[in-house]
Amino acid sequence: MTDPSVMAGALLVAGPVIGAVCASNPALYPVWSASREEHLAIVRAHRLAWTLLNLGFFVATVLTAAGLAILAASPGDDSFRDPVLAGVAVTYAIAGGLWCAVLAIRNRTTPALADLVVAGAPTEPAETLLAAATDGMFGAFVLTTGGALVVLGVTLGMAGTVAIAVGLIAALIAALALAHYLLSGDTLPALLYPPTLLIGLGLLFGW
Repeated sequence: MTDPSVMAGALLVAGPVIGAVCASNPALYPVWSASREEHLAIVRAHRLAWTLLNLGFFVATVLTAAGLAILAASPGDDSFRDPVLAGVAVTYAIAGGLWCAVLAIRNRTTPALADLVVAGAPTEPAETLLAAATDGMFGAFVLTTGGALVVLGVTLGMAGTVAIAVGLIAALIAALALAHYLLSGDTLPALLYPPTLLIGLGLLFGW
Protein backbone atom coordinates (compact mmCIF):
# COMPACT_ATOMS: atom_id res chain seq x y z
CA MET A 1 0.00 0.00 0.00
CA THR A 2 1.28 3.46 -0.90
CA ASP A 3 2.42 5.58 2.03
CA PRO A 4 -0.20 8.35 2.49
CA SER A 5 2.53 10.95 2.88
CA VAL A 6 4.01 9.91 -0.47
CA MET A 7 0.60 10.10 -2.12
CA ALA A 8 0.01 13.50 -0.55
CA GLY A 9 3.43 14.68 -1.69
CA ALA A 10 2.80 13.49 -5.24
CA LEU A 11 -0.47 15.44 -5.42
CA LEU A 12 1.07 18.56 -3.89
CA VAL A 13 3.80 18.48 -6.53
CA ALA A 14 1.63 17.45 -9.48
CA GLY A 15 -0.92 20.23 -8.96
CA PRO A 16 1.43 23.23 -9.28
CA VAL A 17 3.44 21.54 -12.06
CA ILE A 18 0.31 20.96 -14.16
CA GLY A 19 -0.81 24.50 -13.42
CA ALA A 20 2.56 25.90 -14.51
CA VAL A 21 2.47 23.93 -17.77
CA CYS A 22 -1.03 25.17 -18.58
CA ALA A 23 0.00 28.77 -17.85
CA SER A 24 3.26 28.61 -19.80
CA ASN A 25 2.03 30.16 -23.06
CA PRO A 26 4.29 33.23 -23.55
CA ALA A 27 1.47 35.06 -25.35
CA LEU A 28 -0.32 35.45 -22.01
CA TYR A 29 2.64 36.68 -19.96
CA PRO A 30 1.81 40.40 -20.49
CA VAL A 31 -1.83 39.91 -19.50
CA TRP A 32 -1.16 40.44 -15.78
CA SER A 33 0.39 43.88 -16.15
CA ALA A 34 -1.49 45.13 -19.21
CA SER A 35 -4.07 47.89 -19.26
CA ARG A 36 -7.74 46.91 -19.39
CA GLU A 37 -7.89 47.33 -23.17
CA GLU A 38 -4.68 45.37 -23.76
CA HIS A 39 -5.77 42.68 -21.29
CA LEU A 40 -9.04 42.13 -23.14
CA ALA A 41 -7.32 42.18 -26.53
CA ILE A 42 -4.77 39.56 -25.46
CA VAL A 43 -7.45 37.27 -24.06
CA ARG A 44 -9.61 37.67 -27.17
CA ALA A 45 -6.66 36.78 -29.41
CA HIS A 46 -5.68 33.74 -27.34
CA ARG A 47 -8.93 32.21 -26.10
CA LEU A 48 -7.66 28.63 -25.92
CA ALA A 49 -4.56 29.67 -23.99
CA TRP A 50 -6.78 31.65 -21.60
CA THR A 51 -8.97 28.61 -21.04
CA LEU A 52 -5.94 26.39 -20.43
CA LEU A 53 -4.50 28.90 -17.96
CA ASN A 54 -7.71 28.92 -15.92
CA LEU A 55 -7.99 25.15 -16.19
CA GLY A 56 -4.42 24.81 -14.94
CA PHE A 57 -5.15 26.89 -11.84
CA PHE A 58 -8.31 24.83 -11.26
CA VAL A 59 -6.44 21.52 -11.48
CA ALA A 60 -3.63 22.83 -9.29
CA THR A 61 -6.13 23.90 -6.64
CA VAL A 62 -8.10 20.64 -6.67
CA LEU A 63 -4.99 18.44 -6.51
CA THR A 64 -3.47 20.56 -3.77
CA ALA A 65 -6.69 20.34 -1.74
CA ALA A 66 -6.70 16.56 -2.23
CA GLY A 67 -3.06 16.31 -1.17
CA LEU A 68 -3.70 18.32 1.99
CA ALA A 69 -6.73 16.18 2.80
CA ILE A 70 -4.68 12.97 2.49
CA LEU A 71 -1.89 14.46 4.56
CA ALA A 72 -4.37 15.50 7.25
CA ALA A 73 -5.80 11.98 7.32
CA SER A 74 -2.41 10.30 7.69
CA PRO A 75 -1.40 9.51 11.28
CA GLY A 76 1.38 11.55 12.86
CA ASP A 77 3.48 11.31 15.99
CA ASP A 78 2.53 14.80 17.16
CA SER A 79 -0.95 15.02 18.72
CA PHE A 80 -1.05 18.75 17.97
CA ARG A 81 -0.29 18.24 14.29
CA ASP A 82 -3.37 16.24 13.30
CA PRO A 83 -6.15 18.69 14.27
CA VAL A 84 -4.16 21.62 12.83
CA LEU A 85 -3.71 19.82 9.51
CA ALA A 86 -7.40 18.95 9.44
CA GLY A 87 -8.26 22.60 9.93
CA VAL A 88 -5.81 23.67 7.22
CA ALA A 89 -7.21 21.12 4.77
CA VAL A 90 -10.80 22.26 5.34
CA THR A 91 -9.82 25.93 5.17
CA TYR A 92 -7.89 25.43 1.94
CA ALA A 93 -10.76 23.52 0.36
CA ILE A 94 -13.25 26.30 1.19
CA ALA A 95 -10.93 29.08 0.01
CA GLY A 96 -10.01 27.05 -3.06
CA GLY A 97 -13.69 26.76 -3.91
CA LEU A 98 -13.90 30.56 -4.03
CA TRP A 99 -10.85 30.69 -6.30
CA CYS A 100 -12.29 28.03 -8.61
CA ALA A 101 -15.48 30.07 -8.86
CA VAL A 102 -13.42 33.11 -9.88
CA LEU A 103 -11.62 31.00 -12.50
CA ALA A 104 -14.89 29.74 -13.97
CA ILE A 105 -16.37 33.23 -14.06
CA ARG A 106 -13.40 34.97 -15.63
CA ASN A 107 -12.89 32.16 -18.14
CA ARG A 108 -16.29 32.94 -19.64
CA THR A 109 -16.73 36.64 -18.96
CA THR A 110 -13.34 38.06 -19.98
CA PRO A 111 -13.62 36.91 -23.63
CA ALA A 112 -17.27 38.05 -23.62
CA LEU A 113 -16.25 41.52 -22.42
CA ALA A 114 -13.55 41.61 -25.08
CA ASP A 115 -16.15 40.86 -27.77
CA LEU A 116 -18.42 43.60 -26.43
CA VAL A 117 -15.60 46.14 -26.52
CA VAL A 118 -14.74 45.23 -30.11
CA ALA A 119 -18.40 45.52 -31.08
CA GLY A 120 -18.62 48.91 -29.39
CA ALA A 121 -21.32 47.69 -27.03
CA PRO A 122 -21.58 49.12 -23.48
CA THR A 123 -20.10 47.02 -20.68
CA GLU A 124 -21.17 49.10 -17.70
CA PRO A 125 -22.39 48.79 -15.02
CA ALA A 126 -22.05 45.02 -15.40
CA GLU A 127 -18.26 45.11 -15.77
CA THR A 128 -17.75 47.11 -12.57
CA LEU A 129 -20.13 44.92 -10.57
CA LEU A 130 -18.50 41.76 -11.92
CA ALA A 131 -15.03 43.03 -11.04
CA ALA A 132 -16.16 43.93 -7.52
CA ALA A 133 -17.61 40.46 -6.96
CA THR A 134 -14.62 38.54 -8.31
CA ASP A 135 -12.14 40.82 -6.53
CA GLY A 136 -13.95 40.12 -3.28
CA MET A 137 -13.80 36.35 -3.79
CA PHE A 138 -10.16 36.53 -4.85
CA GLY A 139 -9.29 38.58 -1.78
CA ALA A 140 -10.97 36.07 0.49
CA PHE A 141 -9.05 33.28 -1.24
CA VAL A 142 -5.68 35.01 -0.86
CA LEU A 143 -6.15 36.02 2.78
CA THR A 144 -7.55 32.66 3.88
CA THR A 145 -5.15 30.52 1.88
CA GLY A 146 -2.10 32.61 2.77
CA GLY A 147 -2.85 32.33 6.47
CA ALA A 148 -3.55 28.60 6.22
CA LEU A 149 -0.28 27.96 4.37
CA VAL A 150 1.73 29.85 6.99
CA VAL A 151 0.20 27.63 9.66
CA LEU A 152 0.79 24.55 7.49
CA GLY A 153 4.48 25.22 6.95
CA VAL A 154 5.20 26.02 10.59
CA THR A 155 3.22 23.02 11.85
CA LEU A 156 4.84 20.50 9.51
CA GLY A 157 8.29 21.83 10.23
CA MET A 158 7.84 21.82 14.00
CA ALA A 159 6.25 18.35 13.94
CA GLY A 160 9.11 16.93 11.89
CA THR A 161 6.87 15.87 9.00
CA VAL A 162 9.25 17.82 6.76
CA ALA A 163 12.57 19.42 7.62
CA ILE A 164 12.06 22.53 9.69
CA ALA A 165 13.85 24.61 7.04
CA VAL A 166 11.43 23.38 4.37
CA GLY A 167 8.41 24.17 6.54
CA LEU A 168 9.64 27.62 7.48
CA ILE A 169 10.59 28.54 3.90
CA ALA A 170 7.13 27.44 2.74
CA ALA A 171 5.56 29.54 5.51
CA LEU A 172 7.75 32.53 4.59
CA ILE A 173 6.72 32.36 0.92
CA ALA A 174 3.05 32.26 1.92
CA ALA A 175 3.57 35.15 4.34
CA LEU A 176 5.24 37.25 1.64
CA ALA A 177 2.34 36.62 -0.77
CA LEU A 178 -0.09 37.56 2.00
CA ALA A 179 1.86 40.72 2.86
CA HIS A 180 2.03 41.73 -0.80
CA TYR A 181 -1.75 41.50 -1.05
CA LEU A 182 -2.30 43.44 2.16
CA LEU A 183 0.05 46.21 1.03
CA SER A 184 -0.94 46.47 -2.62
CA GLY A 185 -4.48 45.08 -2.74
CA ASP A 186 -3.44 42.48 -5.30
CA THR A 187 -1.00 39.62 -5.81
CA LEU A 188 -0.20 36.94 -8.36
CA PRO A 189 -2.23 33.82 -7.51
CA ALA A 190 0.71 31.70 -8.69
CA LEU A 191 2.61 32.81 -5.55
CA LEU A 192 0.30 30.68 -3.40
CA TYR A 193 1.33 27.38 -4.99
CA PRO A 194 5.12 27.24 -4.29
CA PRO A 195 4.60 26.64 -0.53
CA THR A 196 2.66 23.42 -1.07
CA LEU A 197 4.96 22.44 -3.94
CA LEU A 198 7.95 22.74 -1.62
CA ILE A 199 6.19 20.75 1.09
CA GLY A 200 5.27 18.09 -1.47
CA LEU A 201 8.91 17.79 -2.52
CA GLY A 202 9.86 17.53 1.13
CA LEU A 203 7.42 14.66 1.63
CA LEU A 204 8.62 12.82 -1.47
CA PHE A 205 12.35 13.17 -0.90
CA GLY A 206 12.47 13.13 2.87
CA TRP A 207 13.59 16.75 3.22
